[in-house]
Amino acid sequence: MRVKFCGTASLADMRCAIDAGCDAVGFIMGVTHQSSDFVTAAEAAKMVRRLPPFVEPVAVTHLQETQDLIGLVKESRCTTLQVQNTVEPTELDAVRDALPYVTIVKAVHVTDASAVAAAKRYEPYADALLLDTRTRERLGGTGVPHDWNISAAIVANSAIPVILAGGLTPENVREAIRKVRPYGVDVHTGVKKDGVRNPERTLAFAREARNALPNAGNER
Repeated sequence: MRVKFCGTASLADMRCAIDAGCDAVGFIMGVTHQSSDFVTAAEAAKMVRRLPPFVEPVAVTHLQETQDLIGLVKESRCTTLQVQNTVEPTELDAVRDALPYVTIVKAVHVTDASAVAAAKRYEPYADALLLDTRTRERLGGTGVPHDWNISAAIVANSAIPVILAGGLTPENVREAIRKVRPYGVDVHTGVKKDGVRNPERTLAFAREARNALPNAGNER
């Protein structure tokens, strides 16, 4: 089970994730909605340079314009782009043409059953989908779970990897994985304590996620 810790805003945050054995760390940049723990592309680039091998740096952004997305990836030195906001699917092709080395993850917000069609719409253009929760104010980092039944249906019918996010915590991630069977999981606020990424909760989240399905998973 792959594990990503999002909202990495400091070297201390990054160390928590690395010590927990993460597969990826997310840097929130280019925000247009409420968001906590966001950084500039230059700040992210400084942290990316300190990452050990085999830990993927992910640029997580609300930006929508193709050139803005391309510029953000270049400046931050991230090798995965997570697009949280609405964009035309063909715009992802334009990003790929400009940055052929970049993995593209498209967030799909699971507000109701229409998310199934939205996932299918983006599937041909992205390398992976990320199922998240949104509110009127926030495009992610809500701390609120969504309907895992809908997420499970998307995973079961997806030709590309699907990552589960939205309100995950050390206390519920095992149940979520068993219900949804995602390729990986992504957490932000669920490993905080008193507003700060907590080493014990970070480690507990990774342990619970990796022990949820010891002999199975969505290995697409």
